[in-house]
Amino acid sequence: MTIIDRILCRPCIFCAIADGSTPTTLIYKDDEIAAFNDINPAAETHILIVPIDHVKSVKTMTTDHIPLLEKMHQKGIDLLKERGHDPEQSRLGFHVPPFNTVDHLHLHVVGGVMKSNFRKLKYETGRMWYMDLTQLQTTLDKKRRLQEGARL
Repeated sequence: MTIIDRILCRPCIFCAIADGSTPTTLIYKDDEIAAFNDINPAAETHILIVPIDHVKSVKTMTTDHIPLLEKMHQKGIDLLKERGHDPEQSRLGFHVPPFNTVDHLHLHVVGGVMKSNFRKLKYETGRMWYMDLTQLQTTLDKKRRLQEGARL
């Protein structure tokens, strides 16, 4: 959350959900991540996994976030399996700004039949608006190499 957001009293809804100050039911929570059902599900199962600490988006991440991303991804796989979905046939990914609706990093965990062709396209890996963990790690690795090259 930016200083401007704090000054203007624009709280982050996902921070509020993660800290329990909204009536949203959490599916999972530990000291790093929280998971809850999407308010407008794209498929039979549509869960959002967010970091407890505010991270704005995939564009603000660094390689230091990779362990957090891996934890979010593994929890997504576990939740899909618990609900009877094959993770290989499911979608786990992040919307890329400006195509995200909330400025708090959130992993979409989508399993089962999509509710429409539009939803299928909206959560399709490889589009400019949606990336999976592998794509994000590649992006972060490129960013790291550029930063290291700039220091030389």
